Order: sequence, then structure tokens, then C-alpha cells
Amino acid sequence: MEEDMIRLYMLEESKENDCSTPALAQSFTNSPTLLVFDVSVVDVNNTLQTIHEAFFPDIHVVASMSQGYMTELMKTVDSFDAKTKRLTDFRHHSKWLLLTDGINVPELQTLDLENVVLLRHDKCWIQNVFTLRHHSTKTELVPVADCSSRTTMECYFPNVAYGYNNRHLLVTVLAESKVYVVKSTNNGTTKYIGYAIDVLDTIADVLNFSYSITEPEDQSWGLPVNNTYDGIVGQLNRTEVDLAACDLAIEEGRSKFIDYVLPPISTEYFDVVYKRHDKQRSSSLYLLALPLRPDVYLVLFLIAGFCSLLFALFESADIFMRATPAGSDGEGLGRFMKVRQNLFHACWEVTGSLFKQGFSKYPRGMSGKVLMASLWMSLMVLTTVYCANLVAALSAQTDVRPFTDLDGLLDSDYSAGLRTSGISHHILKTNDPSSLYGRLWSKINANDPAFLKSSNENHLKRLEREKYALMMFSSQLEQHMADDCNLQVLGERLLYLQISFGLPKGSPLKADIDKVMSQMSAVGILDRLWEKWSVKRNLTHCPEKRTLESITLNQIGGGFIVVCVGTAFSMIVLCFEKLKQCASRGSSYE
Repeated sequence: MEEDMIRLYMLEESKENDCSTPALAQSFTNSPTLLVFDVSVVDVNNTLQTIHEAFFPDIHVVASMSQGYMTELMKTVDSFDAKTKRLTDFRHHSKWLLLTDGINVPELQTLDLENVVLLRHDKCWIQNVFTLRHHSTKTELVPVADCSSRTTMECYFPNVAYGYNNRHLLVTVLAESKVYVVKSTNNGTTKYIGYAIDVLDTIADVLNFSYSITEPEDQSWGLPVNNTYDGIVGQLNRTEVDLAACDLAIEEGRSKFIDYVLPPISTEYFDVVYKRHDKQRSSSLYLLALPLRPDVYLVLFLIAGFCSLLFALFESADIFMRATPAGSDGEGLGRFMKVRQNLFHACWEVTGSLFKQGFSKYPRGMSGKVLMASLWMSLMVLTTVYCANLVAALSAQTDVRPFTDLDGLLDSDYSAGLRTSGISHHILKTNDPSSLYGRLWSKINANDPAFLKSSNENHLKRLEREKYALMMFSSQLEQHMADDCNLQVLGERLLYLQISFGLPKGSPLKADIDKVMSQMSAVGILDRLWEKWSVKRNLTHCPEKRTLESITLNQIGGGFIVVCVGTAFSMIVLCFEKLKQCASRGSSYE
């Protein structure tokens, strides 16, 4: 009989207008596609799977059948998402128009489906139109009000405006980072906070869902085991959870088993953090020469030599000004010996001035005195700076870095390690043993495997007491270094990885969460949340570390300028002195 035939109309878009497909069904869409399934001769579950694969995420269904079959069909649809382990989403992404002369209303009000319209008709006449409305405490069928001021979707499917209608999701995390997920327990209540949790809360607010948090039993991120994965990746692959909201690294092998939410929430790299255990005072065979740069010594010696010549010249000027009698060779030899003696004394006096001894015999002429004053001023500055820097070099305790790059770490007496619960160690161990990363893995693998799998706290304790270098995400090591002045970062950026949320393969949540994540990235919400949780190292509370830096020529150039100005001025004074002597001799001859 006709009424015993179960007919499910799958309507993407239709222009049919008969009693089996009332005009209300035409408003779903405008495409001329109409798929008809006679669910009395086909398997309902297979039919639903086919419908979902063909039309997700916009599944519009018109169902016309008797009351008993309609009730059974809606129960099957309502439980279908659970049967597929949440890999389908009829609950949120399907819209149902039920055409019947009657239905069991109490059973319809127990549905979790969000978008259901019931149209009661008598042949070609519509008697009543009801829509399923979800409240916080109950679900009920309510009559559809006037739609003149609203769109068809808003009128007949009011739950569309409320996103996921407070659907409950199961979220998995791992709390190993002080940035992404931080776990605390107080009076038996466990609380999770962090950058990833803030991102999750923002997505939950936009899509209107609630969630509870679980953790993988093996406390692993997800490593290959017997052609599958353990940890968080395994949970997603087995569809035990709906979402992974933590610092899950994107990796090609994992992509075959799970999907990632895009765009990523951050980009990380590994670096090496260690503690400097060896401190020593500055020691060198050339320590006495360290306070000044070589170019400063060169200029100083040149000025000392030049000033010595000038002093000798100024003191010997009278000798060259006196007339030499003809045939007196002894007089010329005496003058030469006198000039040599003046040069020797000048060199000795200038050398004594370098060691703050001053001149034992002052120049006789005004020009020599001017030159001596300018030289003393510059030497006073220079020797004071030299002595201060030498004292600092002798007394300062400087930190000695045991290595400056990854090669240095591999050749040092430091051991190296990282937690082997993540994908980083899998990447390192697959490298060529002779490569830099392969050698690094050999050094890491020399540790006890049980220790490498232990908690971050055990690694940090070893870092404090031993010569131990630990590989960590850059954001994690910045957190640990923020309050410890003795920790040092190597500065080698290793293994760049993108960090993202994870979903089961083929999850119907991906399109919606991807859309929200893209909007958060575009408007800068992700950046603001990252600034909230990321920590830059603050060394203002740390004792100042003194390091010996040689004085440059630019830093004390003013002292040498004084000498140059004094030299020029003394030459002018010398010229005036000799002109005066010449004038006085001329007047005496008259």
C-alpha cells in the first residue's frame, strides 16, 4: 500500500511542487537536484553515510512517510553520529523537513538533532508547522511564528543562530609547557590554563560548545608504534576524543592518521639551554696589555716619540741659533753632543711621565712648558683609564662559556638530552649518524632511556646540578630562563616546527574550527593571546656581570687631541721666542 512505502527525499535543491514535496521544501535551495531514496528497500545506515559524504556540510533532507516509520527514522539519524564515532555530524550540519499526517511528539522532543521542522498536512493542505527548539534544560516543538520579517532559515531553523547549541566535546591535552597548557590541582579539582586553553575557549565561545579535558594515559604526544601511533595522536586516530588542544607539532607521518586545525597557532624551534658551572677570574699572559686596544698603544708610542723629539728641539734651539766660529770643529762636535744629551733626557722624562712620575727637570723655554702641560693632561687621562681597567681585569670574575655552537657542545664534557615523548627525538634519530643532528642524537641516546622519558622536572633538576644541556621548545626555555640568571641559551635554532590543534581524520568539526581559527589569526587574536602567555627574559634582577673590554682609540681620543693642540701651540710660542731673541740681538749690535 502507498502509505506503507517509506520514501526519504534527499533534496539539495528542487523545483518540484506537488503534494509530496510541499512549497516549504522548495526554500531549501535553488538547484534542480533531487535525490530520492526508498528506505524500505535500502539499508538506512548506508543511505545516511552516502548522504553525508555527498552533501556535507550542507545536508538538506525532506522526509515523507507514515508516523511510525518517521519516528524510527529520526531515532536512527539521531544516534548515527555516535555509531560513526563522531566522524559524521548530522546533529549540526543537517536540516530536516518532516512531512507527515502525525508523529509521536514526545519522542521527537528527545532528539539531539538541532534543525528539525515538522509539517503536518492533510493531502495538499498544511495544517501545522512546528520547529524543534533547544533550551538549556529541555527540548520542545514550538509552532513557527510569522516569517515575514525573517529569512526562511531563521524562521524554521532557529537553532542555527546558536552554533553548536552547547554540544559537549571531549578534548585531550598534555600539560608539559608553561606556555601552552598549565595544569594545577587544588582540593581535588584540576584546572588547566595557558595559551592553548585560551585559544580553545575563544573557539568554544564562537561555536557555542562546552568541553571536558582528558589526557593520554601514556603521557605521550604521539610516536610511531606498530604502524600506528600512541599518545595524543593515537587517541585522535581511534576517535576516542574530539579535539587535541595543546602544542601538537605538525609532522608528515602524523598527517596520515589525523587532521590538523589550520592555520597553526604558533611556530616553534628547538634550542639548547644549559647552566654555566665553571667560573674563573680573568687570566692571561697578556693581561697587562688588555686594558687598551693595540691601536691606542701605537698612537701613544708615536706621540711619546714625537714629543721627545720636540722637547729635544726646544731645548737645543739656542745651540743652533748661536754662530759657529770658522775652523772650530770642536765647537760643532760639542753642539752635536749637547743635542744628543737633550734628546736622551727628553726621552727619559717622557717615559717617566707615562708612569706618572713627572719631569725631574722642567724645560727652560715657554714652548717646552706648554708642550709639557698638554702632554701631562693627556697622560693623566690615559693612565687613569688604564689603571682602572687593569684593576677591573684583575678583580672581576667573568663567566666562561663552555661552548658557543652545536659543534662545541658535541665536543664538550657536557651531556645532552631531551624528553623523548615528542616527535623531535624521532626526527633526530632518523638522521644520518655522521650528520650534525645524527651526532647530537648519539650524544642524547647515551643517556638512560628511562630518564629521557621522565618528566621535565627531572631534566631541569639535572640541568641545575650537572653539566647537562637540554633541548626544549624556545617558548619553554624562555619560561625557565626568565627567573634563573645562571641559565644560558646556546642560540642554535634547531628543528623548526609548526604547532596546531589536532582532529580525528575526516572530522566534521574541521571546517568550522578552521574558519574560526583563520578569523582569529587575521584579526590578531592569536597574537594578543600569545603575548599574554609568552615570557621574555628579564635580567634586571640579576647581578651585573662585569666583562673586560679594551679601551678604544675613539673613547680616549680627546686626550690625544689635547697633545696635538698643545704641540701646535708650543710651536707658535717657540716661533715668538726666537723672533724675540732675534730682535734683541739686532738691537744689541746697533
